[in-house]
Amino acid sequence: MFNEAISELGLIELPLKGRQFSWSNMQDSPLLEKLDWFFTSA
Repeated sequence: MFNEAISELGLIELPLKGRQFSWSNMQDSPLLEKLDWFFTSA
């Protein structure tokens, strides 16, 4: 449903600047996740 709403509203994702991931568990072999998403309309 989320992806449908984004598509129907014509929203586009704004890319993160400077890094690919916004969260890390800070371990030797880290788990990296993208938690922040930003959308805008044209």
